[in-house]
Amino acid sequence: MVMQNKKVGILTFHDAHNYGAVLQAYALKKYIRKIGYDAKIINYHHSTIPNGFPREGYENRWDKFDKFIKELSDYEENIYTSEEELEKHDIDFWVCGSDQIWNTDITRGFNKGFFLDFKTNGKKISYAVSMGIPELPEEYEEEFRKSINQIDNISVREETLKQYAEKFTEKEITKVLDPTLLLEQSDYNDLLLENKYGDYVLIYALGPDERLTQIAKKIAEEKNVKIVELNDKKQENYFCEQISDAGPDEFLTLIKNAKAIITNSFHGTIFSIIFGKEFYTITRLNRNSRMENILDIVEMRDRLIDKVEEVENVKKQDYDKAYLNLDKEKRKSQNFLKIALS
Repeated sequence: MVMQNKKVGILTFHDAHNYGAVLQAYALKKYIRKIGYDAKIINYHHSTIPNGFPREGYENRWDKFDKFIKELSDYEENIYTSEEELEKHDIDFWVCGSDQIWNTDITRGFNKGFFLDFKTNGKKISYAVSMGIPELPEEYEEEFRKSINQIDNISVREETLKQYAEKFTEKEITKVLDPTLLLEQSDYNDLLLENKYGDYVLIYALGPDERLTQIAKKIAEEKNVKIVELNDKKQENYFCEQISDAGPDEFLTLIKNAKAIITNSFHGTIFSIIFGKEFYTITRLNRNSRMENILDIVEMRDRLIDKVEEVENVKKQDYDKAYLNLDKEKRKSQNFLKIALS
């Protein structure tokens, strides 16, 4: 029986102006609340971590993210910038969440908060943590050994991190799904808006890549629909309609209503799968392991495209089979959390 008043504090990159970052935080908090806990995002932003997206020149987008993040952290005005401030919280379970919170390049050093290395009476859990780099710099390895051995239940997002972390602890390390996949498609309905764009193929690119444009043009022509591109900054005299100020809810709405999605983003791929869409994921230099992992689970590895011509070889998607496979992994991930939170 779950105790309704048990408090869960989540530490993650919840305030980055990035669709994947805020939506994985949203999903983890929503799922833990769904199974009966008082979960909240702790408004932790260590002083060493950059603030990311600037407001100047991006006011519309910035305001939409700011509103979403405020709701996500339950309008918590205090920002905690040190482990000492975290220690003052009365929390039953600490969960350091998904995203690259163990990437010392991003946190500009070994951030003890994100490794749960601080004094607390609460139980310590890592859920789907990612590191984003093959291994930590040697100078942080002893701190990592100490920290990871203080975590009660350890789970990571990638096989590479699992194998690396196993060198530092004898504790069991479980590989689990990104938190966005803990939820059902219907759990995102609260965020969906009206489709304002009609019929379209969507490009969602992290950085310019001509391959996405070529594939989008081909698919749009076949379907006789227009192309819409979600990007960070509008280009002048561009070949298609551009959206540069979408908030997280608009991002989901654009994916949900697209006739097809062409992306090189991990979360672009994930939400295409969640909404059962036709999609094409374009490779990114040295950043494909996450894509390969999820596409292998749903048996759609052929949709990871390196060369434009490979589009001709993709098989018809079988979402019935994909969701059966995904549900097995989802149950494992959900069970990890249920056991850890007991």
